[in-house]
Amino acid sequence: MVEFCRHCGEALHVQPKVANQTLIVKWIHHFIDAMFWVVDESVRWWEIGKLSIQLKTLRRRRALVFAAVEAAELAGIDAGSDEKQTLVGVTEELARLSGREEFLRSRCWAMTPELLFIAIFCLFLYGLVMLNPGRTFLPRKLSEPGIFSGQVSRVRDLAFSGNSVVTSARWFNDRLFVGGDGGLSIIDPVSGVATLSRDLPDDFFVRDLEVDESRLFIGGFPGIYVLENTILKPFYHDNQLPANLINAISVSGTNNLLIGTVGRGMLRGSPDSAVFVLGTQKRTIKDFGRQGNELWLMHEDGILTGRADNFEPLNLQVLAGRHLRCMVTTDRNVFIGTDQGVIAGYRNARNWVWTILSAGKPGYINDLVVSGDILFIASDEGVYRFAKGRMERLSAIPCQAMCIGLNFLAAVNADSIMLFYFTPAPGDANARLFGPIPEIGTYTPSFPMVPQLPAARLQYGRLPDFGLLESDGKLPLTSSIAATESFSPVDKPFVALPTMLQKPVFSDIVLFKESYLLATENRGVWNYDGQNWSQLADIPESGVSSLICNAQSCFAWGAAAGIFKLDGSRGIQLAGPEKTAGLIHLFADSDDSMLLLFSDGSIKNFSYGELRDLFGIPGEFKGVFHSVWKIGDRHLVVVDKGVMMHESERQWNLIFFKGSIDLAKVVAVEPGNANNLYIALSDGRIFEFKNEKLEFIGVISDQPVAMNFSGFLWVATREALFFLENNSFVPTPFKPSDNILGAFPLADARSVLIFTGSGVKSMAGRQ
Repeated sequence: MVEFCRHCGEALHVQPKVANQTLIVKWIHHFIDAMFWVVDESVRWWEIGKLSIQLKTLRRRRALVFAAVEAAELAGIDAGSDEKQTLVGVTEELARLSGREEFLRSRCWAMTPELLFIAIFCLFLYGLVMLNPGRTFLPRKLSEPGIFSGQVSRVRDLAFSGNSVVTSARWFNDRLFVGGDGGLSIIDPVSGVATLSRDLPDDFFVRDLEVDESRLFIGGFPGIYVLENTILKPFYHDNQLPANLINAISVSGTNNLLIGTVGRGMLRGSPDSAVFVLGTQKRTIKDFGRQGNELWLMHEDGILTGRADNFEPLNLQVLAGRHLRCMVTTDRNVFIGTDQGVIAGYRNARNWVWTILSAGKPGYINDLVVSGDILFIASDEGVYRFAKGRMERLSAIPCQAMCIGLNFLAAVNADSIMLFYFTPAPGDANARLFGPIPEIGTYTPSFPMVPQLPAARLQYGRLPDFGLLESDGKLPLTSSIAATESFSPVDKPFVALPTMLQKPVFSDIVLFKESYLLATENRGVWNYDGQNWSQLADIPESGVSSLICNAQSCFAWGAAAGIFKLDGSRGIQLAGPEKTAGLIHLFADSDDSMLLLFSDGSIKNFSYGELRDLFGIPGEFKGVFHSVWKIGDRHLVVVDKGVMMHESERQWNLIFFKGSIDLAKVVAVEPGNANNLYIALSDGRIFEFKNEKLEFIGVISDQPVAMNFSGFLWVATREALFFLENNSFVPTPFKPSDNILGAFPLADARSVLIFTGSGVKSMAGRQ
């Protein structure tokens, strides 16, 4: 650039100014140019449209002038100058507008090659990204956040049955789905009901479950089903599926499936059809994985890797002599479960490094689950967690399948489901993502239950194993000021039994209208009013061993003697032994009608001298039920596994005791004063059933033998007496020389009568 000086006129050389434009400014300029181009193109096409209309009008006008001239010439009349002038004017205007139209059309189509090239290029990119066969063959990879690096906070143990082989478990729509040779079991944590799906064929063997957003795919023998919007239907109909023995499935894109078959290789499936994939024929596909853009197929003899139809075997010396059972892949790792431990592959910058992750236990691997950097292993030796180079066993119970649901791990075997809850490790970034999880607490059997193992003999004085208990910070035993300072022996604490009651076999005791009624095995029923003993008349001395009361009446009963209503100093027989044969327990309702539980599982109603069938308990609980109760309008049966609530015809919901229940037995049940039940187990645990929930409230150090409620809950063992205070069981300073039947505080609330096998003892408060 050259400028001249204003004073002397000399030429000056000046450097040009360079505009430093940013990328955003450039794109804004391009966008403005594009807007102007769109406006210009729109104006051009609008003008072309107007010109087309005008040209058509001129052509019609010229045609009319030509027609008039020809008609005049045929008539021998020469065309006038006006017609010729009009024809010339129309022709010139037509030529001018045609030229303008041609110019505008040439300008409009000038960008056509560039636009066509851009469209073809975009279509090519779309084909590379969306229609690449290698990508559509890859299973979808989903990363699940989890907080499993911390310690196990608690464990839920849920009884489960119906499958001798469990193959797969998935958490879907807030429910746990478990598949096996018995079909598909659905466990709903909201209602606490576990049911067997009836929409599948009766002999359907579920081999694999796969979740795809709002759908659950179910593959097995024979075929594939899909669960969507609570509707279960076949995914393929008629002959759309060329092989129906499905061993594994995986979602590989929208409406695309990878299907592993038994002995027929792999299928690639869409909603309309499924076709075989070359290079996989005559193999049983067990699992799928991906590494980058490669598909990994695990079959019974090894692993195939590749893309589309080009697969090659992965030859690893570390897999020699091992049978492959399952596989899971991450971005950089591959874990292979075998019958001789876990094999791990790590990918570095150049190649793969393979190592034996577990040379000993776990050995026989059934399933693998990965969450972040945590590997969970299901094996015949139990459940293991591998993290940061350390193998940790979470349970010694064999496990066949696992799945992750938010902050807990579900481990499933043929007869139980364990839910491991974890506390977040310090500094875990995912801890804030997780809230409270609904707990699975009840179970409704729709197929035979596994029979309970016989209970081992309890070792008295030894605390039970608290490894599977949720104690909420409760201690087994606590000290109490009331126990150590308020109660002390009085001068004459012993009230002797009458001569006829020497060496009795006491069996039951109740407090009824300020009198104590005691049933025996060999001396009938007795009344104690605080000072005197008296025997009730018209009741046999043997055969009546149990008592039950409601608000206005008391009844004595025994399976071999019948049912008696206690009226003052005598008993009135309501039912003979022919109606009570096999009777296990009796409950008296507020209207003096009674519920009778028999050893065959039948429950009958007895009122106004008539006995009628009510309903029955499922046969799988035969021999393990303890007693029948009615709270409000709900009928309950206490069994060794928990509390069964009657729902409808042949439908029961079972709420399980928390913790291990394999060796536990119900030894005592006592109603409270708030529509609740207290239940004592043989291992010393005490539970409370209230508002359709079963909660653990504490544990004592010995086996309970008796329990009663009279303002306090009293639990007696063979050597000690406990009462419930501030959600803890407190031992009293009372040391019995005989079995304790029960304890009752007196009206002044500072004295307690304790009934034992040899009489009545009292503890009184210090003055």
